[in-house]
Formats: sequence, structure tokens, C-alpha cells
Amino acid sequence: MHIIAGIEPYSSGTISFDGICIETLSPQQKNAFLQKTIGLVFQQPLLLQELSVLENILLKQIIQGKVTTQHEEQAQALLKSIGLQDKWACMPKSLSGGQQQRIAILRALFVTPQFLLADEPTGNLDKDSGNNIIQLLFDYKKQYNTGLIISTHDMTIAQQCDYIIAIENKKTSIQST
Repeated sequence: MHIIAGIEPYSSGTISFDGICIETLSPQQKNAFLQKTIGLVFQQPLLLQELSVLENILLKQIIQGKVTTQHEEQAQALLKSIGLQDKWACMPKSLSGGQQQRIAILRALFVTPQFLLADEPTGNLDKDSGNNIIQLLFDYKKQYNTGLIISTHDMTIAQQCDYIIAIENKKTSIQST
């Protein structure tokens, strides 16, 4: 997942998306491409503890120095869509694990990526919070026609996907669900 997202280097093969071979891009082009194209959700929420919930969602815009009133309204609407509109000014440490993970997902979704990579997004959550996270991901996939790859050890989650690619003992198998 980290290789696809451009976080880790790879030693062989190619990564292409929509006809674009990633390794042929300059570092600036690659960064811009990945920022617009790929949304990444980690197992741990990785929220910045010094920033409010709203600021965490707007992180890419803050880094670019491009936060507008429209961005803030869009982030508030996303928070409302998951029932956390009253948490916008809270600091992450005051939130439950499930709430933090939902905020991390909203940060990944905020720029409306074409593809979302979710690396064990429910691994540290209770069953109800995990189900909410998975529902949020699938709802987003459907609403925005976004590609979605989920890595998981939970076959209940895997069976909700269109395909399951199982990796065991360095061998892969693919099945349609």
C-alpha cells in the first residue's frame, strides 16, 4: 500500500495510473499527482495532536497555504455527514479511537481523490466503530465512483469488496466476490 501511495521506494516493476507511469514524473509532478489522485488511510489515525479536528481535515490546504471559507464549509459538511459536527474545534486527544479514525478518513477524502487506499483501517477499533468506518469508505466509493483498495485480515470486510487478493506464503490468489 505504501509503495502504491508513493511513500516507500520499490526495486522492480512499474506503477501506472490512468496511463501515467509514476516513475517518469519529476519529484514535483509526482507529489502533485499523488496529492490529487491518492487518498491514504492508515491503521493508526496519525492526526496532528497540535491541530484541531477541522485543521487536521484541512491539512493539505494548510500546507499549501490555500485555506478558504469554502474549504472550511466543505470540511464542516463532511463532519456533519458523520455526526461529528460538534467536534470541529476539539483536539484529537479528546476523541475516541473511532472518532479519530473517521477524522483521518475525512482528511484523506477531503480532496476527492480518484483512488483511496485504506491500510487496515479498522485494525484498532471495536466492532461498531469498525463497521462505521467500513460503511463510510463504501458510501464514499459509491457516491464519488472512487477506486478503493482495503488491506485487511478481516474476511467479513474483504467479502464486501469486488475482488479479494489473498497473499499467503508469498503467493497471491485473486477471487471475485
